[in-house]
Amino acid sequence: MIAAKRFSANLTTGSPRIGYRPDIDGLRAVAVLSVFCFHLYPQLLPGGFLGVDVFFVISGYLITLIILRENRQGAFSFAHFYARRVKRIFPALFVVLMLSAPVAIFLLVPDTYTNFMASARYAAAQLANFFFARKVGYFEEGFSGQPLLHTWSLGVEEQFYLCWPLLIFLCFYVLRRIGRATAAPDPALDAKPSSERGNGQAGKRARHTVLAVFVVLAALSFVACFVLAEAEPKLAFYMFYTRAWEFCIGGAVALRSAEQRAGVGTAAVAGVTGLLFLGYSFLFVGQTYLGRSFLQGGVLLPCIGAALVIYAGGRSGMINRLLVSTVVVGVGRISYSLYLYHWPVIIFYKIFSNSHEIGVVAAVAIVALSLALATLSYFFVEQPARKTGWSDRVVLLLALLVIIVFARGFKILEDNDQASWRITPYAATEVPAPARVPDSCEQKEKDGVTYLECGVSGRRQAPRVALVGDSHSAHYLPAVVSWAQQSGYDVTYLGVPGCPMLLGDVEIDSIIDDKHEQHCARALPFLQAEIVEDPAIKVVMIAQRFDLFYDGKGFLNTDRQIMFKGADGRIIVDHTTYFRERLIDTVERLRAAGKTPIILKQVPILGNINDCLWEPRLKRWLAQERSCTIDRGFIEKWQQESIDFVDQLSASLQIPSYDPFREIDSPLLDGTVIYANQDHLNPFGYQLLIPSFHREMDVVLASGDRTDSGVEGRNEQRDRPEKGEEHAAGD
Repeated sequence: MIAAKRFSANLTTGSPRIGYRPDIDGLRAVAVLSVFCFHLYPQLLPGGFLGVDVFFVISGYLITLIILRENRQGAFSFAHFYARRVKRIFPALFVVLMLSAPVAIFLLVPDTYTNFMASARYAAAQLANFFFARKVGYFEEGFSGQPLLHTWSLGVEEQFYLCWPLLIFLCFYVLRRIGRATAAPDPALDAKPSSERGNGQAGKRARHTVLAVFVVLAALSFVACFVLAEAEPKLAFYMFYTRAWEFCIGGAVALRSAEQRAGVGTAAVAGVTGLLFLGYSFLFVGQTYLGRSFLQGGVLLPCIGAALVIYAGGRSGMINRLLVSTVVVGVGRISYSLYLYHWPVIIFYKIFSNSHEIGVVAAVAIVALSLALATLSYFFVEQPARKTGWSDRVVLLLALLVIIVFARGFKILEDNDQASWRITPYAATEVPAPARVPDSCEQKEKDGVTYLECGVSGRRQAPRVALVGDSHSAHYLPAVVSWAQQSGYDVTYLGVPGCPMLLGDVEIDSIIDDKHEQHCARALPFLQAEIVEDPAIKVVMIAQRFDLFYDGKGFLNTDRQIMFKGADGRIIVDHTTYFRERLIDTVERLRAAGKTPIILKQVPILGNINDCLWEPRLKRWLAQERSCTIDRGFIEKWQQESIDFVDQLSASLQIPSYDPFREIDSPLLDGTVIYANQDHLNPFGYQLLIPSFHREMDVVLASGDRTDSGVEGRNEQRDRPEKGEEHAAGD
């Protein structure tokens, strides 16, 4: 995001002087407001995050134009170029880091605090995109709660500033070496009157050569983006080399504009078409578009739209009047600072208020505060810094010093994640935590799949129960093993994080973690071969995160985090219908194999777990009470649809189920937290489920005696230890 420049050069032969372009500031306003709206209410503007891509195109255009002009005039200096970028970017960024740090220190819980300080170090070094590419997906769990997540784009921009002049310099250097560039003046970039200019054909050839280089780089970059969007989506999103093609589009427009301005009619069409592209992108291009990641096609639309608006050159009539209106241009001028401030304000508000939703009053306050901070930053930080008379060498040395000091300072602070002067834990129970995995279970591995075998029946060749699912299935392992031990079963446990336990040709695409796809590709064939086809297994209990697999989104997300692929490798568009069909097919296959399927439903999702565990100093100073409850409103919004889905499926297929909601009415049990995070229980929570699980499973399998399903299993269970026989008789 670069400030608009005043150009004194004539960009076309005989054209009028083109200076400051307010329409580009207007385009910046469109971009930053779309991002702001998306971060406040993503459901209102699903593609608002694409405003960042508009900024990339603008940067490619302006920086290319500046470099080409100064290079032709013999005035280009690498030191001066980098010093100007430092004066433009660094002051406002480091002020935001300084203001955010105290809030983070006294408000954030240890995990979020540690990530903040680490991300601040990377942001100071202009490498935030590398940090977040390793840590968190941009769309994860309500944008991850990281106050500096938005600085990833600044990292991409700074890497562009570093590479771009070197690239263009290399192009001209090679041209001179092979004799294709001459000293003839370039009418597109020379400030002299047209009557004093010489032949500009050499300059035109040079620009065409640079354009060819841009086209090749754009093609390579887009191919990398397209491929990695499937294989390594975080890299595809965050890395400069997968975004370079967007800057190339802006650079290509700069080369074209330098050669010939658009006519009035062409400009009008380009301007209207460009804004239509942008509007369509913001409204209809989400995290996925036409069954694929938006990085595999959808992102082209806002980039093309921005390029068309820029190419219109402020000559598109009505569109230009819209973009150059006083208010719009004013927002464009402060767009860089507004981008910097809006996201920390939003995240810190959500964390302090223990809320994932932003009400209208809060939204107005957030917008007002962000605009105020951005305006102050523009007039008292950005403008004075850009007008400083320091030499380029001094500016660059100071930049290096500031990076080192800030990086070191944030590293020192990072080690104080649990320091008592900033945060205190709520009193924990003195009772030792139960084991996560019963001692009777033995870990085994086959065909790259890790699973557990729990021999608890005390008998040879005992019938077995299989517990299968994702990471949520671990909630039930102690209960299943305890019940199986008294009921005469052994247990096989297959728990694979992020993997829906479905039979048939099922393939997933996970945004949450790339490893989920690999693990699932091995686990699902294992499910068929080692569990479905094993005659000793009589009961298959399925426990998984239904709020995620039901629609692919999970809580706090507006776009899918996990997707299914069809036979052609394309993303299944109707996710819920596909999941329902595969789950029905899985149940039918289990029954055909003589198994009794049972669904173990998902535990309640918490709106906030941190307030159950920690008391930040800021909340203590403001006397904010501990808030550790199950938020029924949160469940209604983010989990209820999946609950209804499971209930309806269970009823229609007559599948027995166990519902933990009956047992869990609070995240606390005698003052002890029973959750590990928002949607996973800890071992104390595991133990809480055991008594009711015993009761309900006895009833479930007793009813199986009166149906064809599970008859064989119950017949084999008659030769049990005495306690098991008593339970059968009692049923």
